[in-house]
Amino acid sequence: MIPPNAMQIVKDLHAHYQARTGYVIAYNLSRENTWREWCSFGNWSWTCDDLSRVIGYLRKKIAKGERNEGALKFFNLIGRPDNFEEDLNLAREEAKGQPLRRRAQRPQASTTQEVQDPAEAARSWREQFKPEEEQS
Repeated sequence: MIPPNAMQIVKDLHAHYQARTGYVIAYNLSRENTWREWCSFGNWSWTCDDLSRVIGYLRKKIAKGERNEGALKFFNLIGRPDNFEEDLNLAREEAKGQPLRRRAQRPQASTTQEVQDPAEAARSWREQFKPEEEQS
């Protein structure tokens, strides 16, 4: 069953994917559909933590030379939910007894412009195109 907040879940997952991989990719209709298919394949039970676990698992395998950097590409990771499910099971098996570790944020160069969450940046961008009476 599709949850009532499905669109927000999809947007949050996309922002999380970008944050964890470092890949800044467009959120468009094609990717939105891919996310919905991914969520549907997982019965809407896969979370940002699951995505983090798989990305961390793949990064370890890439560092060991056991996987290719391309495993983190959007289509390879999200566009093939059956492969994601297998990687999630492998990551969970490897991590048994180990809690999910949050990746420390890298220190960023100081800038005069505040860094914004991708989802918030998208909302702000859309706001500038709304007629004035609709803005709140």
